[in-house]
Amino acid sequence: MDGNNKRKQMSLGVILSYALIAVKLVEGILYTPIVLRSLGQSQYGVYSLCISFIGYLTILNAGVNAAYIRFYVQEKTINEKNVKMLNGIFAKIFIILSAIGLVGGLLIAQFSPYLFGSKITLGEYELVRRCFNLLAFTIAIEILTCLFKSFITANEEFVFGKTVDIIASILAPVLTVPFLLRGCDCTCIISVRLAVSLFAFILDFIFCSRRLKIAFEFGKSDKKLLKNIGQFIGFIALQSVMDQLNWQIDKFILAWTQGTTEISIYSVGGTFNIYFLQIAGAVSGVFIAEINRIVAVNDEKKLNDLFYKTCRIFMYLIGFIMVGFFIIGKLFILRWAGADYAKSYTVGCLLMSPVTFSLIMGLGQDIARAKNKHQLQIIINVCVCITNTIVSIPFAMYWGAIGSAFGTFVAEIIVCIIVQPIYYNRMLNLDVSRVFKDFLRYLPGLVLPVAFGIAINFLGMIHNRYGSIALYGVLYTIIYVLSIWSISMDSRDRSMMKSLALSRIHK
Repeated sequence: MDGNNKRKQMSLGVILSYALIAVKLVEGILYTPIVLRSLGQSQYGVYSLCISFIGYLTILNAGVNAAYIRFYVQEKTINEKNVKMLNGIFAKIFIILSAIGLVGGLLIAQFSPYLFGSKITLGEYELVRRCFNLLAFTIAIEILTCLFKSFITANEEFVFGKTVDIIASILAPVLTVPFLLRGCDCTCIISVRLAVSLFAFILDFIFCSRRLKIAFEFGKSDKKLLKNIGQFIGFIALQSVMDQLNWQIDKFILAWTQGTTEISIYSVGGTFNIYFLQIAGAVSGVFIAEINRIVAVNDEKKLNDLFYKTCRIFMYLIGFIMVGFFIIGKLFILRWAGADYAKSYTVGCLLMSPVTFSLIMGLGQDIARAKNKHQLQIIINVCVCITNTIVSIPFAMYWGAIGSAFGTFVAEIIVCIIVQPIYYNRMLNLDVSRVFKDFLRYLPGLVLPVAFGIAINFLGMIHNRYGSIALYGVLYTIIYVLSIWSISMDSRDRSMMKSLALSRIHK
């Protein structure tokens, strides 16, 4: 791909990434209330528990995905003749993982009463088994699809990849809603997901085969390369375990200590955290191949410039979302999900707050993986995950969803505010102090938007109606943009924002 096409793909990739997020947000606003009201708290709690727990079967998949992109880009840059052999190695790995996902899901379905305790009723367990049986086949297909999605990302064909993701995100709720309105249970949601996943797999397979000419070599493998791949995957898999535990262990704890109602409350709050992470990470995926290329040629200055410039962009975006959620999040949840989910606002605040600074430094994790220097942080994450579990159990027993979220809040504070900045600075040679200085310069610009939020809530100006929430949301957006533009940004930031070309910040 020539330079102009690559820049075009990256530019459109960023735009389509945010289009995908917009689709998911609209889906959340319109679709989730239908799901909540159609299923009820108990059944929605069962559905959320199954979706969360099945994620443990895709843990290795996340590590293999990151490993494939890293090794593919670096081998293609340094030694292109090894690419077919590399594709063969990873094809075998993805097939094995797909089989593990299928068998694992079926086993969880069979032995679910031994995993989730006595707080779940016999009727709910029958639903759990049906959900896991369907999810087993869904996960098997999605793991195989990941091979082709990774190949598409590594070749920076972002337009096709993101377009397929958008189509799949639209199809799933559109096809599901008629079944829910007819009174079907949560297995219909998973059945539709299975069908859509199969559709996406076929599209990605055809594109990789015909357009990108993906080729495999299944003969002898380079032992040194295999060893490096194995070590890399192992540490990322461990990191994925910790991430999954930190974000999902709360639901498992609530299943044992409280039951499906508290799981449902926690899941609604956690949904906003998921959107928060997705919005912040939308741009990062576009730069993974670029990061690995820079690392391959050992250009530290270019890498630091890329890191710093993205941090400034993320700072303004993430701050806007976080402050906005504080201001209108509670009333929106009450109107959107209902009064039964009032505690979900507190859950959302506890989960979202500590990851803010980590998301600002969004490229740090991808840079660590590209440099193969992510091992120490993973070991630290293991300790933090254990802390999260220990803290969350007693709090969940007494305060339910909020107590469980508080345990995660404590653990994420340790990782995101203390560990990551030190790690990025000392191990990756990233200029984190420069980012901290910019963050301090950014804070005065928040005074006016925060004061506006406090005022409209204290004076009761904003009401529990979509129209009122939307009106004050727009006013907050205007105040935030004007305040940040005039107080927090310097001439470089204003020039960069005017360009409206986030994909060019790597230059």
